[in-house]
Amino acid sequence: MTSMPWIDWDAAARTGGTLVNPGPRASRTEREQLVAELRADARRSTEAIVDATKLPVAGHARELVVDRAGIIRANSNTARQMLGSVTDDRPAGRAAQLAGHARGVSIGTALGLLGSRILGQYDPFGAEPTLYLVAPTIMAVERQLKVPAADFRMWVVLHEQTHRVQFANAPWLRDYLIERARAIAAAETEDGGEGFWRDLPGRVAQARSDREDHRPASMRVLNAFSSPQTVTAMAEVSAAMSLLEGHADVMMDRSGKKLMTSVSMIRKRFQGRRTPSGIWVVLNKILGMDAKQAQYAEGAAFCREVLRKGGAELLNEAFAGSAALPSMTELLHPQQWCERISGNG
Repeated sequence: MTSMPWIDWDAAARTGGTLVNPGPRASRTEREQLVAELRADARRSTEAIVDATKLPVAGHARELVVDRAGIIRANSNTARQMLGSVTDDRPAGRAAQLAGHARGVSIGTALGLLGSRILGQYDPFGAEPTLYLVAPTIMAVERQLKVPAADFRMWVVLHEQTHRVQFANAPWLRDYLIERARAIAAAETEDGGEGFWRDLPGRVAQARSDREDHRPASMRVLNAFSSPQTVTAMAEVSAAMSLLEGHADVMMDRSGKKLMTSVSMIRKRFQGRRTPSGIWVVLNKILGMDAKQAQYAEGAAFCREVLRKGGAELLNEAFAGSAALPSMTELLHPQQWCERISGNG
C-alpha cells in the first residue's frame, strides 16, 4: 500500500490562523463573562448528558475555551495525529517539499474559510481527550440568531459533551475511525486509475446501490471512481459520523429541555446555518469524502426512530462494538438495524 504524499501541517495551521476572521468585537467584560460561563457550563453539563443518553461513563477530558486560531491549530494537529505516518514522512527532495507545503496551504485555506463556523469540538484522537469551545464564534452566532445567550452557550456545550460520553462508552471507536481514515488516505495513491477499468461491472453495481439508497449525487460520483475497499471504508466512516452527530443533536435537545426553556426556538433558528466543520472538514478534504448537512439530519432521524422503537437501551447498542454500528443502508432504514440488533433480521 502506497502512502499519501507528505503534508506540511505547520503550513496548514499558519495559513488557517492567518486567514480566519478573529470574530466579533466585544468588551473585556463581555469576553471574560463568556469564558467563565462556558467553563461553568462544561463542568455541569456532563451529568445532564449521562442522564439523557443513559450511557453510564462520563469519561475524562480537558475542557478548553479557545479563539478561532486556536481551534484551527487544534484541527491541524488532530488530523496529523489521526493520519500518522501516512502523511507525515517529510521527503528529501525540494520539489516534493514544495508540493507538501502547497497541500498544507490548501488545507489551511479551507480551515481558515470555515474556521469562523466552528462552535466547539470534542477531540478524542490526541494524547489526552480534549473538549474545545470556540468563544468568539459562540458569541457571534448567539448575536446573529438573537437567542438567549446563556441558553445557547449551554446548548453548544451539551452537543460536544455528548461526543465525550460517546467515546468514553465506546473506547474502540477512536481506533476504528483512525484505521479507516488512514486506509482511505493511503488508498488515494494506489492504482493510478487502472483499477477503474478492471472493476467496471462492480462500479456500475455500486452506482445502482447508491441510487437505491438515495445517497447524494456527489457521493455516488466519488464511489464510482474509488476502489471497492475505499468505498467500503468511506461508507463506514460516513455512517459512524452520521450516527455520532445525529445522536449528539438529539441528546443536546433532550438534555437541554431540562435545563432551559428556549431549546425549540434555538434549534429552529440554528438549523439553517449548520454545516460540517472542524476535524471533519480537514478529513473530507484530504480523503475526498463528502460530508453534508444531511448527515446530521439522517443520523438524528435514525436515533429518534430507534428511541421510539426501543428506547435508549436499544439505541445504546450502537456503541457496543464496531459490528453494532449501523451501515449506511441501515442508517437510512432504521428498522433493518433494529431487527439485526434484536436478532430478528
